[in-house]
Parts: sequence; C-alpha cells; structure tokens
Amino acid sequence: MPREKPAQREPGALWPLLLSAAVVVVVAVGAAVRLGGGGEEVAGSSASGAAGAPDTAGASDDLREMGESLARRDADDPTALGDPDAPVVLIAYSDFQCPFCAKWVQETQPELVDRYVESGELRIEWREFPYKGETSRTMAVGARAAAEQGAFWDYHEAVYAAHDDLEGTAPDAVGAELTAIAEDIGLDTAAFTEDLERRDLAEEVEADFAEGRNIGVTGTPAFLVNGRPVIGAQPLDTFTQTIDQALADAENGADASGGEG
Repeated sequence: MPREKPAQREPGALWPLLLSAAVVVVVAVGAAVRLGGGGEEVAGSSASGAAGAPDTAGASDDLREMGESLARRDADDPTALGDPDAPVVLIAYSDFQCPFCAKWVQETQPELVDRYVESGELRIEWREFPYKGETSRTMAVGARAAAEQGAFWDYHEAVYAAHDDLEGTAPDAVGAELTAIAEDIGLDTAAFTEDLERRDLAEEVEADFAEGRNIGVTGTPAFLVNGRPVIGAQPLDTFTQTIDQALADAENGADASGGEG
C-alpha cells in the first residue's frame, strides 16, 4: 500500500520553501524556472561546470516531507515508473516540444531506470507541463490517450525520439502526426484519435500544468527528487548524486525511527 502522505502545504508556498532549504542546481540547460517569490528567472545557460547534488544537510527531513506532499505514489498511475513505495520519488515536469526534455529522456532517464528504478530504489512520476502552447497540449493529451491503451511510456519514448521531426508542427497538424506515431507503436488509432478530443484527458494535463505553476515552475525540464529541486537537463552525475543523497537520507530517517519509512 502507498505510504500515508503528510498534510498538504499551500502549493504556492512550496517552491520558495524548497529553495530556502536547499542549494539549488541552477546551471540550467534551456530551463526557465521562476525561483520562488523573488520572480528571478534562470534561462538557457551552458551546462559546463555544472554543480553536483544540492547541499541539503540539516534540511533533509523537511525536504522529504515537502516532496511527499506532491508524490502521488498511485500504484495504478500509468505515467509513473517504479515501486510506489520506493524510498525516492523523482517528479519530472516536461514539455514534449522541449529539446532539453528530449535529451534528458533519451540520455539520462534510461540510466536512472537501470540503476535505480529496477532495483526498487527510485520511482519516476511524470507531469505534463505544456508551456509552449497548443501543440504541446495536444502532445500531452496524446500521452494520456496512449495511457488509455497501456502505452504511455511507449508513446513517451517515441514522441521524444521524433522531437526534431515534430518541431514546429502547427496545432492543427500535430494530431495527424501523433496518430501516425500511435500506429507505429501498435495502438488502436481510431480510439487514439477519439481520445485526443476527450475533455477529461485534457483536464488531467491541465492539472499537471497547474501543479507545476503553483510551485513556481515556468519552464522545462524541472525535477524534484524527494523535494530537492534539480533544474534543467543536468549531467547524469548530478542526478545520481542527488538520488544517492536522498537514499542516504531516507535510510538515516528509517534508522532514526526504528526502521519505519
């Protein structure tokens, strides 16, 4: 059974609290994220000299609690990978038109799945953040339509792999492109095309988008690792260091409470 979540905090206050508790990795690759109440934006800088895992000594308990307030840990969630009770949850906010999201999906995500998800240490929960407009929204709804057929992650992989071909596709043309991808991955294209128009799926996408905005995200990719913000398509080492620290914190927390997670 999923763990009981801590009481929800006011969402608009969450990101500033996270930032006050951690040194955030802000050498962003193409991300534009508003850093809390100050309204500062970090945009499109180089990844050279990227920082390591945020230093959160003394703040890990608060960070884990904040991270748990957003982690859904729903065993039936088709947009998540890994054990619902994994000690670490990585929440990813992403836009299908974002080239840096595509880079992360193709280069970093598979490594994290191999190293941590398959061992039960990490859960990845995906959030749609279609800030680039209507084409992005349609792509995100397409992901939900694929999920209706049990193929969210197949669609996810295929659409990000086709990023360069889809870049700049007009809103009124992207549906046909996505249907072709749906056919390539073996979906019922008639059902997929109908589901692209479903209001409930669009509302699920908007709920993800609103969640991200409420904590201050304005660009992609943006991640929370047990509450620690990691901004941009950072090098793999940044994610492994952050996850390893979160695992250590979770183990220390379990030890301190007599073995309970």
